[in-house]
Amino acid sequence: MHELACPTCGTSAQYDFKNYLLICPFCSETFRHNVESGEKEPFLDHYIVPNTMAPKAVRDMVIEWLKRLHHTPSSVDKEYVVASVQGLSIPFWVISLEAHTEWSGLAQRRHKIQDHGGGSDFLKEAGKFRRTYRWAINARDNICELWNIARLHEPKEKIRINWDGFPLDSTFSRGHVEKPQSDRSAYDAKEPFEFKFSNGLPISGVEVDEESAIRRATQQVDHYHHLIAGQYVDYLINCRTEIEVAGIQLIHLPFWHVTYYYRPKSALRHFYKPSVKNVLIEGYSSGVLHGELAITRKDKIGVNAVVTGISAIFLFMMGAAWHPAFFLVAAFSGAISVASLYMSALKSRDAALPQSAVHGGTSTLPVEPTRVEAA
Repeated sequence: MHELACPTCGTSAQYDFKNYLLICPFCSETFRHNVESGEKEPFLDHYIVPNTMAPKAVRDMVIEWLKRLHHTPSSVDKEYVVASVQGLSIPFWVISLEAHTEWSGLAQRRHKIQDHGGGSDFLKEAGKFRRTYRWAINARDNICELWNIARLHEPKEKIRINWDGFPLDSTFSRGHVEKPQSDRSAYDAKEPFEFKFSNGLPISGVEVDEESAIRRATQQVDHYHHLIAGQYVDYLINCRTEIEVAGIQLIHLPFWHVTYYYRPKSALRHFYKPSVKNVLIEGYSSGVLHGELAITRKDKIGVNAVVTGISAIFLFMMGAAWHPAFFLVAAFSGAISVASLYMSALKSRDAALPQSAVHGGTSTLPVEPTRVEAA
């Protein structure tokens, strides 16, 4: 940490020079500092989306979210325990850009045509589409400092994502438990940066510069459009995307990370081991961005494997002590137990793979492929 005077208010404060931009804790001025020359340059395009939630409101929202998912909402207050609530205002570079993509490829015919002259079973297809984004790039070196913060993009296309950026408008308009009080988007609600708008959330520093953010954004959008184009054909031959960057702004966005435990009061407590579950909430319009369910299908399959396994052992003992007919039922229960264990193992393997996003949304114009018969 180094002591430095603010170029606006003149007040001295401690700053970490590893940050790309420095923020005065007294007047909220954002500025660049050249360590070698000592020059200070104000940075004006810095905004913040106000945090509208308090820790108690976050807890209440998570409980309400669980009640809507639980088959017996009245038991949620007794069986669910909110363990921790952590808030953070994280800086993102928001790049306004427009991407134009042209593609061509081969698609297999749905109905093969009898052609003894060597005709192709594939059609040549070509098309183009255009999309505009406010693409958000995390301005922190550690893009995973909050749970699932690097997995915010949920494309509407059925593709696997492997990038951390996301379109701001669509991401911050999903997962509302209640109808938002305001119709304004997070981008429209931004204010010139001042600490007061965080409403108690810690402010994270800016560690990534604009050039790095623009480079990452263009790479991610180019890759995203390449995957979209690949959905229209079986063999993608050519895909070219031109990206025009219109501007870039720095915006601090509010997030809340909540952890909770599920402690069932029913007989399930003998088979279910409580584990920590996570929920990620955006703090402007109170939307659930990501949430882990207490009981997943994998957990249900695991419980089923245990119950049927115990039943198989009990029925086998009954068959040995009483009547051989129980051996048949024991074998059936054992088969179910083995099948459940196998399915649980498959679920664990799939969970280790990258997430497949199947919904979300981005602003788009319709894609109209042009079909051309292959020569």
